[in-house]
Amino acid sequence: MKTKSLILFFALLLQTISAMAQEQHITGRVIDESGAPLHMVTVSIKGTNKATHTAEDGTYAIDVTPNQQLVFSMIGFDRQSFTVGKKQTINVTMRETTETKMQDLVVVGYSRQERRDLTGSVSSVTPKDNVSFQSVDQMLQGRVPGLYMTNSSGALGSANVLTIRGVSSIMGDNNPLYVIDGVPMFGTDRDANSVGTTGGSIPGIAMGGMQTGGGSLQYNIDLNNSFEKNPLANINPDDIESIEILKDAFATAIYGSRGAAGVILITTKKGSKGRTKVNVGYTLGIDNPIGKLDLLNGDQYSQIYSTYYPKGKYPMGYNTDWIDAVTRTAVSHGVNASISGGAKETDYFLSVSYDNNQSYIINNDMQRLSTRFNLNTKLAKQWDAGVSVSINRLNNNAIAAGSIYAAAIKKAPNLPIYDEATGDYYYGYALNSKGSSEAYNPVAMAYINDESVEDTRIIGNGYLEYRPLNWLSLRSEVGTDIYNSFSNIRKGELPEYLTGVIGNQAQESTRNSYKVVVNNLLTINKTFNNHFLQGIFGQSYEYTKERINSVAGSNFFSPDLSGVGAAQTKRVTGAYMQQYALFSAFARLNYQYQHTYMLGLTYRLDGSSRFNRNHRYLSTPSVSLGWRLSNEKFIKENLPFIKEMKLRGSIGMSSKDGNNSYYGAQAVYTLNQLTQYGGKSYLQMSQPGNENLKWEKTITYDAGLDLEMFDDRIKITLDYYYKKTTNMLFSSDLPYYTGYTKENQNIADMSNQGIDFQIVSKNIYTKDFQWQTILNLSKATNKILKLNFEGNQLDQANSSFKYYEEGKPVAQWYLHKWYGVDPNTGDPLWEYKDGSVSTTPPGADYENSQSNKFVCGVALPDFYGSMTNTLFYKNLELDFMFNFSVGSKMINSTKANLLNYTGEDAYNLTADIMNMWQVPGQKTDIPRLNNASVIGNYDYTTAITTTRFLENNSYLRLKSVTLTYHVPHSILKATKFFNQLKIYATVTNLFTITNYSGLDPEVSAFGSSALAAGYDNMTMPQSRSMQFGVRASF
Repeated sequence: MKTKSLILFFALLLQTISAMAQEQHITGRVIDESGAPLHMVTVSIKGTNKATHTAEDGTYAIDVTPNQQLVFSMIGFDRQSFTVGKKQTINVTMRETTETKMQDLVVVGYSRQERRDLTGSVSSVTPKDNVSFQSVDQMLQGRVPGLYMTNSSGALGSANVLTIRGVSSIMGDNNPLYVIDGVPMFGTDRDANSVGTTGGSIPGIAMGGMQTGGGSLQYNIDLNNSFEKNPLANINPDDIESIEILKDAFATAIYGSRGAAGVILITTKKGSKGRTKVNVGYTLGIDNPIGKLDLLNGDQYSQIYSTYYPKGKYPMGYNTDWIDAVTRTAVSHGVNASISGGAKETDYFLSVSYDNNQSYIINNDMQRLSTRFNLNTKLAKQWDAGVSVSINRLNNNAIAAGSIYAAAIKKAPNLPIYDEATGDYYYGYALNSKGSSEAYNPVAMAYINDESVEDTRIIGNGYLEYRPLNWLSLRSEVGTDIYNSFSNIRKGELPEYLTGVIGNQAQESTRNSYKVVVNNLLTINKTFNNHFLQGIFGQSYEYTKERINSVAGSNFFSPDLSGVGAAQTKRVTGAYMQQYALFSAFARLNYQYQHTYMLGLTYRLDGSSRFNRNHRYLSTPSVSLGWRLSNEKFIKENLPFIKEMKLRGSIGMSSKDGNNSYYGAQAVYTLNQLTQYGGKSYLQMSQPGNENLKWEKTITYDAGLDLEMFDDRIKITLDYYYKKTTNMLFSSDLPYYTGYTKENQNIADMSNQGIDFQIVSKNIYTKDFQWQTILNLSKATNKILKLNFEGNQLDQANSSFKYYEEGKPVAQWYLHKWYGVDPNTGDPLWEYKDGSVSTTPPGADYENSQSNKFVCGVALPDFYGSMTNTLFYKNLELDFMFNFSVGSKMINSTKANLLNYTGEDAYNLTADIMNMWQVPGQKTDIPRLNNASVIGNYDYTTAITTTRFLENNSYLRLKSVTLTYHVPHSILKATKFFNQLKIYATVTNLFTITNYSGLDPEVSAFGSSALAAGYDNMTMPQSRSMQFGVRASF
């Protein structure tokens, strides 16, 4: 037995020695087409797990047998293979490729990593240049599983709803963190981007609140007297090279307290060494609203109001279509140009763009001017430096478009636009007996008022990098975001007989914000034998300071005077300054063994000045694991059609320290101007401070699968996640004896869970014809696990009528139940909690109103997604995308307003009112005039706190269709001038399939707020846009 063992041992030893004798040491150098060395090129032996990487000077060394093949691969370059044979030196020149592969290089926060090596959940979007977007968030709609984006309005430059994997906070900001070339953006929440539009005063009626027991957004100050800007609108989409979306805790933990709602990394374009490239483009856009409301004409209006108010006067004669009067076909233009290139040691990118966009509301437009300069250079053998600067100016003269549109909807159609006697604008509501005291002329609003906001934003950073070793680098970065915003609201002069109307006054507001970010990083990329280690250790410091000043003036001598300084009466309406800082230290390690087994570790420590010293610091660790099954022998032998297969999982913590302007640990004081002490106003505490406030904490579990098979024909990404957030900030009700109504407290817990799925399929791939389909599906649900001491709370502070209760999703609708119209009497029917049905509206019973409300669902969808198809036939390219949303609900507040004929304002009505009940036995959903639910001058059937106006706004929309013609290279070559030339046409919002009765199922009156989403309150619908453009490079 011992003899046999010795024989076997020596046989194996001889075989090993023989194999080692056959191996030869191969060296070489890898360069690009300009001759510059390429660092971190993967040099692998085909069919094995053995690999190495090139050094900074492009050199490599590896042991290999003569019959084996060496494979050279790097993101952005064609893969090349060489049989070793008798060679001892193999030098390689890599050629750039335009193909997009799954193993691309992605930005993951302070560094880059190959996609195939990711153990966190990261999605990437590479923008196409044959579609023009107004903002970055619009580029992401439907492109990423787990990212929900909806266009809140058709107003130019308005904010949109965008969340990643659901709602992450009840009180705080649910918008993700945006990082542009390493610089976190300032101010993405609703408070930081709201512009007051009152002109310096708020109508007195707006301060009176809502009618008892009813429910309306008509007097909501936040909604009706402000415009929420889109902070991303002043960034030029043409400058963007790629966008990465970090979704799970391992991917976001490196950003600590800002990553709880997800992180969006925006990387701008850089130059290419060795050649100069010039790109130019022009886009012509034509926009019209996607639909038009069916309203009463002048004669129908007179008929309805004369019937309800038989003693009043509502004469016939005029049939003014106010919607047609304030809308138009909008024409927009966009031009852009860039030049990029570089030498052996330096590369650069310089761009400039100008966009002039018209709104489909008359006399409203928006202009954007953007410039960018990116430079990277090698100072010495081991020293690199670079700078990236963008200067953007946005002039939005369309912030009043939504108000003009809403005024046109409500305006009585039996009144003219112009006074026939004088030719001036017709104001007021005479000869009607009733009408709004704010009887604006919508056309006059568009022309005599000057309401605009001018934003100037400078985002820049510079870095210095030292590489003492080819696997080690030290880097220091300094970045800044300087954001200055100036709003000018000038209300034109109005006739003296008008009362309750804002006119001949102005308000000017200036908001200056400054953020500086300092990062110091140590990066490791080391390969030894079958081990690969990538690490980053860093420190970050952020300092933010903002100032806001607002002045108002009234009684101008002339309508031609616009500055507040020219007003006879001037006053300061607001002024404050705040500053805060964040100090962080972080580390991330990624380890691989045999390119098969992966481990990731991340740790970050944040210290925020927004908390008291006892709760200032918080750590956010995370860990991830990955297993590349496709490298295992049992997969290769049994599933040869699989090219790449990886399982990954992660667990980690993220945190949140409140909104940009949040100082909840301190008391809030406001100036009491209603009462005086000693003849003077005084400061009064409006909200008590809470020194025990802590960080919101989120722990996330993620499990994922990445799969490529059938020779890259099918790629699948699947993720399941579960997020639990504790210590959530919530503005909780206080007992009356405290003297205050609410206080911010850490008293809520919430969970989010869901599935993200993406499949990329190359359906057909031939020389002349290619067809690719991308399907994205996402499902997200959340539940409140713990809420204050009572376990539920109704939030009407901002008139959003949302309900919070343990065991239910966040921000539920909480409504009285509409039961229809009694066909025998024409009276409305209501269902009570005990199951009974009555003609008495439950809202009229103040004491029992709340107890007879029902929880009725949420505004965010159960699942959503998109399907994108790209087809190439020779030189023609066709792209079209469907996006869809299922299970969401919307309050059609527009319809509620247009069915309300009992108020003193006598607004116009929907044409549906003509279908009101008139005879016994008639089946209709419009009750008779002066029915049992009309009490006094209030109609409870038109309250938005009823299920009558709660609709399912699920939809399927053909979002975009683009046809592109790529001019053949043979023709371009003959010109000896062009390298690339394409001509394209795009149509957006072509058609929509939905049961929602409003114009646009996507809109949301409260802008970017995910919690207050789900209201269509005479909100401008999106436009149906046609774009025609040309792009050329030479």
